[in-house]
Amino acid sequence: MALNSIRKLRRGMVLFALILPLLYILSAGTAIVMDRRSTLAQAGSDMRNIAATLDEHALRTFGEADTRLRWALGEIERRGLVLAPADERDLHDILAAAMDGAPQAASLNLIGADGWLRASSTTYPLQPIDSRDREYYIYLSSHPARGMHVARSIRSRTSGKWTIPVARRVDHPDGTLKMIGGFGVDMAYFDRFYRTLRLGDSSRLMLLRRDGWVIMETPLGADVMDRNVATTGLFRKLAEAPSGVYETERSMIDGRPRLIGYASLPESDIVAVASVARAEVLRPWVVRSCEVAAIGAVSTLLLLGLLRFLWLRLADLEETQHNLTRRNAQLDAAHRRFQELVDGIDGVVWEAELPAFHFTYVSGNAEAISGYKAGEWIRDPAFWRDRLCTTPDGKTVEPVLDMDGPGLLKPVEHHLMTPDGREIWLLSNVMLAGSGTGHLQVRGVTVDVTRQKQSELQLFQAVHVDPLTRLPNRRAFVDHVNHALALAERNGTMVALVLIDLDNFKTLNDTLGHGRGDQVLVRIGERLRDCIGPTDVLARMGGDEFAIAVEGGHRLALRAEHLAERIHAACADKVAFDDRELYLTLSMGIALYPQDGLDCQALVRSADTALYRAKASGRNGWQFFDSSMARQVEHRMDLETGLRHAIEGGEFQLFYQPQRSLADGRIVGAEALVRWDRPGRGMVPTQEFINVAEESGFIVALGNWVLRAACCQAADWGRTGLPLRIAVNVSVVQLRQADFVDQVRSALVLSGLPPHRLELEITEGAFVADTLDAIGKLHLIKTMGVELAVDDFGTGYSSLSYLKQLPVDRLKVDQSFVRDLPRNAGDRAIVRAILAMAANLNLQVIAEGVESEEQLEFLRAEGCHEIQGFVVSPPLSAASFAERFLAIDHV
Repeated sequence: MALNSIRKLRRGMVLFALILPLLYILSAGTAIVMDRRSTLAQAGSDMRNIAATLDEHALRTFGEADTRLRWALGEIERRGLVLAPADERDLHDILAAAMDGAPQAASLNLIGADGWLRASSTTYPLQPIDSRDREYYIYLSSHPARGMHVARSIRSRTSGKWTIPVARRVDHPDGTLKMIGGFGVDMAYFDRFYRTLRLGDSSRLMLLRRDGWVIMETPLGADVMDRNVATTGLFRKLAEAPSGVYETERSMIDGRPRLIGYASLPESDIVAVASVARAEVLRPWVVRSCEVAAIGAVSTLLLLGLLRFLWLRLADLEETQHNLTRRNAQLDAAHRRFQELVDGIDGVVWEAELPAFHFTYVSGNAEAISGYKAGEWIRDPAFWRDRLCTTPDGKTVEPVLDMDGPGLLKPVEHHLMTPDGREIWLLSNVMLAGSGTGHLQVRGVTVDVTRQKQSELQLFQAVHVDPLTRLPNRRAFVDHVNHALALAERNGTMVALVLIDLDNFKTLNDTLGHGRGDQVLVRIGERLRDCIGPTDVLARMGGDEFAIAVEGGHRLALRAEHLAERIHAACADKVAFDDRELYLTLSMGIALYPQDGLDCQALVRSADTALYRAKASGRNGWQFFDSSMARQVEHRMDLETGLRHAIEGGEFQLFYQPQRSLADGRIVGAEALVRWDRPGRGMVPTQEFINVAEESGFIVALGNWVLRAACCQAADWGRTGLPLRIAVNVSVVQLRQADFVDQVRSALVLSGLPPHRLELEITEGAFVADTLDAIGKLHLIKTMGVELAVDDFGTGYSSLSYLKQLPVDRLKVDQSFVRDLPRNAGDRAIVRAILAMAANLNLQVIAEGVESEEQLEFLRAEGCHEIQGFVVSPPLSAASFAERFLAIDHV
């Protein structure tokens, strides 16, 4: 019987030797084909993505060029310059300023309606150059009302560089052509950027216009300016989809098979193309295919060698069938090897009889794994129940023996205390087995999973526990609140969410260091834990923010308020350290389910809004959420959104309030005041949008715009015979910017305003946060010749300690001290003190908010130098100001 089996096995081996290589060939061939498709698909995706990147880069580059061009054209229009030799210097300066800092810039030129180039950023003075043959002049001169036009590549006649012109047409009011501005984008800029992509020797990157003309190609070819590909398959593909990839057997580039990716926005005139030779894409695939073939050949040879070895071994085995003694020896050796294998594995192999799980066989490594010898497992009939089936608290549980599959039982976890006191976890995989004795038996392997359990615990803590305070973290808190909300919805109960934030914690961190800050957070977490109830959940949400979830019935609002009172009282005590004592305050916001939000995200948002109100109300307290808070937040967000578009949309205006000298009655200056006329809303209260701008950081952009616009207006007045000093308010946030001095210098250069006619008004609070930095910047500005004034003097941190260090020219008395003059004795005393101090420091004094002749006469009698207010004039628009005071000046 055994010999017959060996012969069948030999025949099977022969069949196996034939079938297995064939199967390998089929599977390897399929894999190679799929690999080829995948390689081409990935390369196509890469080309499409690269084309999209090139398109975005090109649009951003041309867009920035157009922005600078529009700025230059707008500045020329605003200053009333024309293409004439008298204005050529100013035109050159504006064009050069527009190009400053633009890496893609080659030149910026102005062409008159007659087609002659009259001004350039690169050359001054410039001999007019005939540009009537330029494609963008021909196109724009015959297309009125055309916006940005990207022209075919040319060699600049001013800079000598190959450029891509970005041009715009400027018309007279009657619609006739006035001039054409052209911003030359350096083709070398694109070439450098494209070469950094390092896409391979066969790769080609191109920029096209939608009419088919090639405007840029890398590597740069000599014929790039004269190629039009409008009739190629690319534009048929582009008509079907704005971006994509396709494969061609004969490309428009070199006539070879290529993968071509393209991308273009529907509203854009630019098409970006990235392509690569198919042969280069498939080169790694060819190598891999050869490797697969080589591996298959080697594997087949090894298999045949193995089969030959097995063939010979079977022949030997056939001979051993005739030798019973040798067979028994082999069986004994196999038994020993089996026993060594069982004893050597990292698990206890065992066999037991049901129903008591009485062990009848246990492998010899039982002691190494469980701490109990194999004999103890077998001798104790209750070892399974008393030792293996106990929970960590000592309770006995019956194992779950439900069938999980044919002959298999569900894995059983064991919590075990070893004789030496170690706590370990074991896992038994069990299967049913028959028995010759008629008893039902089970067999299993029990392994040590203690490290796995510890890792699971550590992973749970890492995901759900804050490592500093050992409180639940944000993720665990959100999970709990979602569960609590589901229960509250089903049971008709309520949930309260209390959001807690430490007041001025950033100052504490900056002052004492983050190490001490972490200690404070741990102490506060301990105090909060002592305040909550047994069913409440406390979590650290991040930073210095904590949250508490409270569940209950309809009196939950009262419970939440009592909790806030307990927290307020507990955290009022000092936090003592070895070297100091700290007193901290908390602000809290409370939101209730369901009225303040139906999900966790909405509740947190409502509680955060209430917390913001608590901080705005003076901190160290708590607020319940109400709908008015949400409306205030929405109003603030609406203002922030509107501010982002206000400058670009031209919604801001400058009004000017005149400043009069009390010595001779002349108008000597004007203060620039910004107003926001929001479309559809009307005039926005100044203090309202200024506060939002300062808190959001937008005040920097707004302040820089005001500075430039005011300087330009003052320069225009000077040219028309009204040389006044212009006063511009500077925010604390502006003064803290690293480039503030450069912004002032740039505004003076662009406007042409003499520095002594600019006065910057800075509030006293600007010197408190960083006195040295503020004083240093103001000294730099003073060296330019700009005048400086302290605004709202007397309302802030008035101190000679900083005032004597500042290079200021005048003090501005706040209108709160002028309003009740001369009737109020306190105001009279304060104004006299300011005037006396200014006289001793050799400073000028200007009073604002002067509205009556009585106030004016008092200030003149006390020696005040200048005034501004309604007694002189309310704030006026630029045109009204010039019309009124230019006429007075001429009289």
